[in-house]
Amino acid sequence: MKWRAVRMIPMRGFKPAFLYVALVLGAGFALDSVYLGLLFAGLTFLVNGPVGLGAGLLSGWLSSHPKALGYLYRTSGAALGGLGIKLAFKRRA
Repeated sequence: MKWRAVRMIPMRGFKPAFLYVALVLGAGFALDSVYLGLLFAGLTFLVNGPVGLGAGLLSGWLSSHPKALGYLYRTSGAALGGLGIKLAFKRRA
């Protein structure tokens, strides 16, 4: 079996409209795609980083306060039990 080269077709039609300025300034499709990927990764880190840090701090605090952890278990259990009861008595459409 012979290997054949696969021709890549650039998909300029699926490009976000806000990258039009970069195309006017002379940046290519590949550079725009790299820029968009780096922008997405940076914004994801800025949003998810504090969420992860807060979850770690809350986990540390809950492990040092077992009474609060017990209340959390009871509250989440009551909420899930209430949702289960509501689902059990719901009429089917």
